[in-house]
Amino acid sequence: MRNLIRTLRRLPCLLLIALAGTQAAQAQFYYNGRGPMNLKWRQIKSPRYKLIYPDYYAPAATALAGFMDSIAPTIAHGFARAPQRLPIVLHTENLHSNGEVVWAPKRMELMTTAPAGDIYADPWLKQLAVHESRHVVQLSALRSGVTKVASWLFGQAGTCVGMLVVPKWFLEGDATLAETQYSEFGRAYQPSFTVGMRALFAADSAYVGMKSDKWIAGSYRTYIPGIYEYGYQIVAAGERYHGPEMWGRAVEYAGKWPIFIVPLRIYLKRHYDTHLSDLSRTALGDLYRHWKPYSAVADSYRTLTRPARDGKAFTTYSDPLRTPWGIVAAKTDYDTPPRFVVVDTTGGSDRTLRWIAPPSSRPVLAGSTLWWTEFKPHPIWEYKTYSVVRSLDLATGERRIYGRRQAHYFVTPLTVGGRAFIAAVSPDSLGGSDLVLRDAEDFRETDRLRFDPLTTLHGMAWDSTTRTLAFIALSEAGMHLRRTSVAADGTLAPVGDITAPSMVTLSGLTANGKGQLYFSSIQSGKDEIHTLDLTSPELVERRLTTSRFGAYGPSADSAGVLFTTYTANGYLVATTGAAATKDTVRWSRLPENLLNIPAPAWHVPTMSALPMDDTATTHKVRRYNKALRWFNVHSWAPIAADVDDLLNTSERTLNLGFGASLFFQSVMGDSYGSATYGRLHGDDWLQASWTYAGLPVQITADVEYGGGKQGVYIPAGDRAAGATAPAGLKNYLHVQGSLSIPLDLSGGNHFRLLQPSFSITHYNSLMYDPGKARFIQGYQKYQASLWWSDNRRASTRCIVPRLGYAVRADVSGAFNDRFGTVYSLYARGYLPGLMRNHSITLRAGGMYQSEAELGFTQKPLFPRGAYNGWAAKYYGAAAFDYTFPLCYPDGGINGLIYFKRIWLNLFGDYSRGAYFAGGGSTRPLDVWSYGGDIAFEVNAVGSATPATVKFTLAAPSNDAFYFGVGLSMSF
Repeated sequence: MRNLIRTLRRLPCLLLIALAGTQAAQAQFYYNGRGPMNLKWRQIKSPRYKLIYPDYYAPAATALAGFMDSIAPTIAHGFARAPQRLPIVLHTENLHSNGEVVWAPKRMELMTTAPAGDIYADPWLKQLAVHESRHVVQLSALRSGVTKVASWLFGQAGTCVGMLVVPKWFLEGDATLAETQYSEFGRAYQPSFTVGMRALFAADSAYVGMKSDKWIAGSYRTYIPGIYEYGYQIVAAGERYHGPEMWGRAVEYAGKWPIFIVPLRIYLKRHYDTHLSDLSRTALGDLYRHWKPYSAVADSYRTLTRPARDGKAFTTYSDPLRTPWGIVAAKTDYDTPPRFVVVDTTGGSDRTLRWIAPPSSRPVLAGSTLWWTEFKPHPIWEYKTYSVVRSLDLATGERRIYGRRQAHYFVTPLTVGGRAFIAAVSPDSLGGSDLVLRDAEDFRETDRLRFDPLTTLHGMAWDSTTRTLAFIALSEAGMHLRRTSVAADGTLAPVGDITAPSMVTLSGLTANGKGQLYFSSIQSGKDEIHTLDLTSPELVERRLTTSRFGAYGPSADSAGVLFTTYTANGYLVATTGAAATKDTVRWSRLPENLLNIPAPAWHVPTMSALPMDDTATTHKVRRYNKALRWFNVHSWAPIAADVDDLLNTSERTLNLGFGASLFFQSVMGDSYGSATYGRLHGDDWLQASWTYAGLPVQITADVEYGGGKQGVYIPAGDRAAGATAPAGLKNYLHVQGSLSIPLDLSGGNHFRLLQPSFSITHYNSLMYDPGKARFIQGYQKYQASLWWSDNRRASTRCIVPRLGYAVRADVSGAFNDRFGTVYSLYARGYLPGLMRNHSITLRAGGMYQSEAELGFTQKPLFPRGAYNGWAAKYYGAAAFDYTFPLCYPDGGINGLIYFKRIWLNLFGDYSRGAYFAGGGSTRPLDVWSYGGDIAFEVNAVGSATPATVKFTLAAPSNDAFYFGVGLSMSF
């Protein structure tokens, strides 16, 4: 999130700059992070794409290239324009499985490691390639008419003009439709994909007529399924009602005429005589009638919990486990961040055991110890993450962490022959998974099973009676249960099948230690709890539940089976008997298709019919040199703007004029910057910056020339004696170099950042030297800083954290003994407010500046809206903020503006300083201000990206009443 504080008159200029593509003073465009510097990269060059990958990933990259070639002839179904060629970057060490297509600089980025859960029965790389390739088709269709002209004026950033008016629900809904069309039983057909909408419609049929803005923007009041679910249903319904070319033509029209603000709506009315709201009501009405009989089915089990605040805070329980201390589960709700709790089944409050990060795979219980895994970032490289093993002894409270620089999922403790082991799933280096066995004492690896390329594992359970280590495997053949066994010497037996591969999605695998496996399966058309008997030669599988909406994540013991069930208010803990058989399951390739209204077939090959061959590619394979692409110019603009000035809260002038601006950024994200030339205030003006982030130390260089004249410093006594500035001043010049090392030390429910930095800046200012009775040109300023922050994870409804702190120490001065040296400290603390989701922010700052002829005016903290132009010898300041939500309107003018939340911040600031007064004396001065912010979190013109517009009112003691406007956006 970028926070831009402005006076009101700057807001139109900011929007103009945003359209030109500028997002920050460093001109850094869409950026997710950097990969490790030691990776060596190669590329496969195809006429359709350039696939960039680490050299060790060559087999999987070759297989992916072949798959991309296979879908290329059909991926543009319904669109007239062929997709553009663009780079595809494979990030192989980021465990946050995802993908994205961005257009400035244009590229596709794929996080290739398969997720531990939330995956259907097709290989992850195939799912990802289809979805993101469809995005390339969509964005390529925008490049016509006004958007094409904008791309001439603004480069690749010009495509954003068209993207602003094509709703994200369409982009994601259409890509999800593509995934589903390329699969035998794909993403949108999964019962979990529709469970949120099914529960809402069953709770209140009025949701069928809910305005599209609320589906797109969501709500803080309750859970609203998002742009993927809603978008798919609308896009699929549009094809059912009006044919496959409808959306392709509509997107191309939107690219031609973005000046109409809502061109998609205009096109639907003009060419199909339908409004988007009519299409939405009709499509959702069809779904309501189709789902109604399936949602009328009664749950066959008993629910043990209720949602937080009686349904006023959407609640998610997951993975309940029966322990001697009660039922333990992971829990989160809109008012509270994730934690482990002891569940209160009497309707009272749950007891918090430990605050946590969301587990990266399901927790298990062994004796009195709770085991789970969670993501942990690499301290330096954003595109490298770990999944560490954690344990909590429920009897003693002892906590431990294992594998700090490794990746593990589904940690499974087991004992064989008196020896304790830990089994886990570990992502391999080629997009698949290994099964790893480790000694429980020292976490030393004792054995490892490797599988066929691109085979991934998505659950594991140990049954001590049959000595079976069972797991869910996903390969090109489909998803199924497999098994191995563990010997006392720490070796793993060869793998065998329990069930045959199919397109039936399985999840939540556990065992009761008595020969029974439990898991969730979609075989019956909904997510239901199944059991499989390992002790019977026939390996009989039975369904245990019949649910209204779905049942997930079982665990079983002699007392029965615990799991979670879905309701409109969240996932709640439920239970059933271990022998509560509903039917015996017979194998089938596909699950029952109860819940889906089929979209018209695209007649494209399914993913399972397109094998991934990693043996060879017909395309050229070359080394990829990152350094040659550091200065990849992707966008430009016919304007010159002092972006630093726009971002400066205390500067009340605006530097904007005609000129030329260039923006560059490497596809790998390790180099970015900008260069601008123009005329400001009647003078030539040049500004350039460059950041290199490919090393642990980030290096930034900035230069600014012109736009005004060099500064002149004359001591007060010499000015009184008649010293004046000389005639013929040169243009202003400053050159800065800076080094910083941002270290992400986050873990558990704490976000921690440590950042040392150092900068040197040269100014060509003139300084009067009374000893020589003349001016000396130029001085160099330095600043060293150390920042540390530690904030607790916040809830969905929190505006700022309710617990956390930060400290910063700075030393700054000049390589010139005529300037003083400034030593400063700053501290910030977050505390809970008086009510739920209220926060208190306390800030304090102090500084000392040694006495010299010339001084610096910088301060670590100053009252908002007040004048800050004096140099101080001693200075202290404090600030108090109270931030709280006012209301959640959930309404507006549909298609134009949607108000999601309104919140307030009340503040008071105070400072006391001893300011230099000349002649070695100081003068005391107190400055204060008070006021407040009122902020509106809105979604404009059907956008899924929220924006917060903040109005600030401040009454300072030494200046006029202050009014400001803030704009921030969350991406």
